[in-house]
Amino acid sequence: MNHIDSYNDNDYIKILKLLQDEMAVIENFLTSISQNDSLREIDDLKKFYNDIFSQQVIKKHIVCKISQIYKPLYLSNPGPHTKANSYYHLTLKLESEEINWLDIIYNKVLSRFITFYKHLFSKIDNYFISMNSSQLENYQQVFEKIKEEIKVFIDTVDKREILSKRQQLNTEILTKIPFGGLFYITHLDNVASILKHGILSHNLAHSNGFVSTDISNQQVNARRNRIDPNLGGNIHDYTPLYFNHKNPMLYTLCKSTDRNKLILLKVNPHILLAENVSFSDGNASVRSTKFYKNIDEFNNLNWNLLNKGSWYNYEFGIQEGRRIMCSEVLAKEKIPSYYINEIFVYSEETLEQVLPMFPNHFGIKTNINKSLYF
Repeated sequence: MNHIDSYNDNDYIKILKLLQDEMAVIENFLTSISQNDSLREIDDLKKFYNDIFSQQVIKKHIVCKISQIYKPLYLSNPGPHTKANSYYHLTLKLESEEINWLDIIYNKVLSRFITFYKHLFSKIDNYFISMNSSQLENYQQVFEKIKEEIKVFIDTVDKREILSKRQQLNTEILTKIPFGGLFYITHLDNVASILKHGILSHNLAHSNGFVSTDISNQQVNARRNRIDPNLGGNIHDYTPLYFNHKNPMLYTLCKSTDRNKLILLKVNPHILLAENVSFSDGNASVRSTKFYKNIDEFNNLNWNLLNKGSWYNYEFGIQEGRRIMCSEVLAKEKIPSYYINEIFVYSEETLEQVLPMFPNHFGIKTNINKSLYF
């Protein structure tokens, strides 16, 4: 996956949006030529195309070249190029390896868009033919879906910018968190639902039928189905995240489940400062575990063990070590998708299945990282 950076940077969406924004101007431009029976603006149109396709993100991936070619009758003594003895030729094609790779993932929407741009430019050669409105409507239908996806992407980016302006954890607290973020472990089958609805609590996800494959330990889950007065509600009404995902749960899953099906979602740690968010000094299913709501109590957690990452040599025994290594952050009901920063997968095979779900639309980067697994 040599081109994953272009995917995560949303080059494809950026290009589509730029071309979409400019499309109406070009349509109006050519319609004006047709209605006014005038060629005086053609040089301006050439410049307009060149300006569009010389924008940095577009030029990186698409070739645009406009030339004049003599008609066969004038090849022997052509003279200067005129409308009578020549025609315009537009070369417009996807050039880079990454944009062609992305085009396949996006079902070649950009290729169709480029064809549309070439179609519009061809009106120069015979400006007496009026614009075919029905054809334009057909093209417009092709892009309705991607326009909605762009809208979702922009909306999510706006929410991420709002998050960046809120109160954030100080450096002292951030440095305590082992991997610089909080983790949710799920099955590949659940990723599409999470991208659409966010990470939901056990009760909310199951009551709405959003869990396609449940990888949780049923015995442990049964112990979590209780009201804890310190938490302020049923544990199953909270969405759990781990401070250190390389804990007994992931260890067991990696031994019993195909790693290709295990997905790690890295969540913005500043969610600790959001409303209705608590954290625990161990696995919430164990009754001795304590819950905290005030970030000033962060030092009550065993950060030495959480950062060490091994629970076998803990001074109070393996069971207590296992409990501590599963210390959690618990958010009431749901974690919106704009809190998710990254998706990590175990293999290229899994990555190829996640990419068509378009997490990049939501500003979520997707990468392979075997070292995050056991």
